[in-house]
Amino acid sequence: MSASLPVHLNRDQLHDVQTVASFEVAESFPILLQNGDAPVHVHLHLDDALSQVASIPANNHFVDADSTQQVDVKIADAPRPVEGQLKIVTGHGAETDYVTVSVVEPAEREDAVDVDASLADPVPRERDDEADGATPLRSSLAGNGPVAALGLFAVAVAVASATLSDSVAVLLGVLAVLGSLVAAGYLLVSGE
Repeated sequence: MSASLPVHLNRDQLHDVQTVASFEVAESFPILLQNGDAPVHVHLHLDDALSQVASIPANNHFVDADSTQQVDVKIADAPRPVEGQLKIVTGHGAETDYVTVSVVEPAEREDAVDVDASLADPVPRERDDEADGATPLRSSLAGNGPVAALGLFAVAVAVASATLSDSVAVLLGVLAVLGSLVAAGYLLVSGE
């Protein structure tokens, strides 16, 4: 959010309103209702021009004594510049003050990057294996040689374990390893 708009209430006398005469913003901002030593009712109102680009979630606010309440003003993405009045009323009409609010175009950030619409288009992938005339299976196995070697080693360990052990649990474990290797090999080849 940008800078806040301070509004001092009950500072010099009961229902007194003190704020700036004008306020310039480019984005949403908070109004800080800073109250003095007596509780107060505050009514906030945006005139027709300002309400075209700005909105306040609630117009009526009760602010306790010696407290600050934040009211967020949402600025919409709309044509700018716009100038209008924010009306601040306390004590059910006892005091009224106005702030001229100017909503301007946001300044371009120095670190902003212009993005070309062509970046949204997908870039076609060139397949090296088609250019070489190699089949996808050979390309797949050649590019994943270490994985295939590890798979063959796992098969050798599984077969040796099943041969040396007379346990049904080991045999089921070997079958699980072999099934996993077959599934991994299929995914390796079909994923390319």
